[in-house]
Amino acid sequence: MAQGELVTITVDDSSPLLRYTPNPIFATNVSPDPSKNWSPICSSQNGSSRCDDHSAHLTGLDGARVALSFYGVALEFHGNVTLGLKVQVTVDGTLVEPTSNVVVGGGVQVGGANSEQNLLTTVSGLAIGQHTVVFTVQAGADRSLLTFDKLRIIVGHAASFNRTIIDGTDEVNLIYGPPDQHFWSTWNNYEGAVVPPGVSNTSFRASDKKGATIYKKFTGSAYLYYGPCYTNTGSYTLLLDGTANTQPVEYNASVPYQQIIQGCLRGYAGGLSKSGNHEVSITNNQEQSWLTMNWLEIWDLELVQEQQAQTAGGGGGGGSGNGAGGSTRSGYFE
Repeated sequence: MAQGELVTITVDDSSPLLRYTPNPIFATNVSPDPSKNWSPICSSQNGSSRCDDHSAHLTGLDGARVALSFYGVALEFHGNVTLGLKVQVTVDGTLVEPTSNVVVGGGVQVGGANSEQNLLTTVSGLAIGQHTVVFTVQAGADRSLLTFDKLRIIVGHAASFNRTIIDGTDEVNLIYGPPDQHFWSTWNNYEGAVVPPGVSNTSFRASDKKGATIYKKFTGSAYLYYGPCYTNTGSYTLLLDGTANTQPVEYNASVPYQQIIQGCLRGYAGGLSKSGNHEVSITNNQEQSWLTMNWLEIWDLELVQEQQAQTAGGGGGGGSGNGAGGSTRSGYFE
């Protein structure tokens, strides 16, 4: 059984890394109708400007999907369902019956609900590597509903793990561009902002100029990029280790409610060569649409080879526990 601390990454429903089909309704003046689309909501109360830990995507539309590509060995789906709605799971192109708890090709398991944690299902037993998981709604009775909260990536158990956190206001270790252009400004963080140790909880960097860039050259096996997401944060591209054979990946960071997601996961890649030099370039695609940077994490990570069909929390996913007795390290605090 694998030893060492369990490394995880939380991907909130508001993260632009998630791919929704159909695209959610993002107009703030349109009443959401979960029977026809994905309907993002913020349940933050008491006048809070932050929606971290209070957002969700609702839908009852048969065939609605949410997908994530990630590097790891397991993936937890957190949320709840009503009136017989089910969630069908496709793992790397292979369809798996929902909540079946059966082992399919390669030792992959799907199942293991835990109502106390709003854990609907866990995809586990994956070989260490890059995977794509698609969750598809199978509608139940009339007005059945899925409330999707977050995904939790189980990267694996670490033989060694060193995490470097770079504050977004650090203009020595982060290069803001274009050169000689005054595209960037510093803004105050929102009240109650929660950030990792070493990151300023008072300010972040932002630009609403098309062509504004953030660049970082690094050595490590993974990076994570966090910056606030709100209504006026829009389209941007990420380019990792750009060559003639690679293309930027476009994302949209806009959310349809007035509150903001302070700790919004805007970029992530894992499984990189530890000994090689890497570079990530982030570019704003729209004028008067904000590109933000709160902090960047660089990971130097070596994973223990997991036993095939081992779950994150045991036997098909009954909880997210610490696996084989090690501590737990989260890429984003929960």
